[in-house]
Amino acid sequence: MPNDRWSPFLRNHDQPRTRTELGGDLAKARIASFLLLTMPGVPFVYYGEEIGMIGAKPDERLRTPMQWARGHADRFTSATAWEPLQEDSLSTTVESQEKDSSSVLTLNRRLIHMRAAMPALADGKLVPLRASVDGVAAYARRSGNQVVIVIANLTTASVEHVTLASDGGALPGGRFTVRSLLDGSRAAPLRVAADGQLTGYVPLARLAPLEGYVLQLTR
Repeated sequence: MPNDRWSPFLRNHDQPRTRTELGGDLAKARIASFLLLTMPGVPFVYYGEEIGMIGAKPDERLRTPMQWARGHADRFTSATAWEPLQEDSLSTTVESQEKDSSSVLTLNRRLIHMRAAMPALADGKLVPLRASVDGVAAYARRSGNQVVIVIANLTTASVEHVTLASDGGALPGGRFTVRSLLDGSRAAPLRVAADGQLTGYVPLARLAPLEGYVLQLTR
């Protein structure tokens, strides 16, 4: 990530590092997926990451059976699996996350479809934005006339009235309505100066802890 202040969610001193990079915390796995799927480049999701399965070195423990549903070998096989299941095999399964609108799996599916449908997210230019609160990442993705603003609260506390700013030329000038693509809600309308500079914009009154937002701008 571009700035170390953006990554406190990667640090979990209560869990042994050998167990998992994110300490088995599904909220952290969810925001990590959010960043991966809203940043430029070709995202790579190794099987199990889309549900937040834990895994750590040695390599054999990174390649344990996929956790489909509770039962023998988590329904991966009716035979004997080549490796024991992970410690989270009773709670972290595809079955348990399929109908959970807030699950890691649901977020991955929605963002993958969104990325495929939106040139701005798929291969658009990355435009850095400045957030007024440490631990909040913000950037725009632009492709032609299509613009989205991405905001991620990487802290474990909610924050209020975060303002966004940019250098000149960051965004097209004009007035925009703003809609959250993940839940369909309206954010605050936006006015960008003719020189393309964003100043003091508060899109949302509150950012939930370890939560990400994708905001679409429409003239």
